[in-house]
Amino acid sequence: MGGSVGEWLSCWVDSGAEGPGSNRSRDAAGYSLRQTVHIHFASVHQAAKLAAALLRVAEVTAGLAERV
Repeated sequence: MGGSVGEWLSCWVDSGAEGPGSNRSRDAAGYSLRQTVHIHFASVHQAAKLAAALLRVAEVTAGLAERV
């Protein structure tokens, strides 16, 4: 995922340190947005992997129940 919550928050705080018109603040805000999107995507990906694993377990369980 990259970076701790503290680093993420400090990026937002630091982005306003030089004022809203500076390139540094725009770059930091853009980085924060990319990081936020990455974290969200990673969370969705992990949820999808968990759902797939649960479905496989349910499939195996159903298969075993049919054999009995």
